[in-house]
Amino acid sequence: MSNMHRILWFDEQIRSGNFPNAKALAEHFEISVRQAGRDIEYLQDSLRAPMSYNARRRGYEYNDAAYILPSVFLTETDIRIVNFLIYKYEEAVKSIGYVDGLDRVVQTLKRFVPYQPEDSELPAFMVDAKTAQHKHDVDRAIDRGHKLRIVYADNSGEHVVDIHPYRTYSRVEPAYVAVIAWCEQSGEVEHFRLDRIESIRYSGQSYLR
Repeated sequence: MSNMHRILWFDEQIRSGNFPNAKALAEHFEISVRQAGRDIEYLQDSLRAPMSYNARRRGYEYNDAAYILPSVFLTETDIRIVNFLIYKYEEAVKSIGYVDGLDRVVQTLKRFVPYQPEDSELPAFMVDAKTAQHKHDVDRAIDRGHKLRIVYADNSGEHVVDIHPYRTYSRVEPAYVAVIAWCEQSGEVEHFRLDRIESIRYSGQSYLR
């Protein structure tokens, strides 16, 4: 069994207020106390867990309840959703200002999820006329809050999907422009590369932003 399972268990025990220690970890997974100590050290040093030993309770606790385990324990879809939520929060800050408790949570998330503010301008590389037109069409739909029906080509073929576009962004390496959007078919936040979109059609329907 990998130490990931043990760390997840240890994290759950801390959050449950059980004040776990190396002995409890060792007994639960039938490993040596030395190995359990290495797992705890890994959680503290490599995963940056803000934890301390409570001598009175003889176990560990978190100093910051907003801490979450790093993105290594998150699926790709989880990371996309967290990225989108961070982006929406930072957009809301422009109009409502910072919310102290929520801002601390967001800043903690950004420590462990590979999030970078995304520039909606075209990147510094050449794009074909088709991709440039797709960006224009998608940006217009975003401004108006309109759903789009696109024909999207990936490794498994072409698919017709209905999306709620939220934002376009660019990457220089590899060079592409994409849109973050909610996909009605998958029910998830996804990234669609504009160079893989075969066609775009306005649905005439609005979505909540």
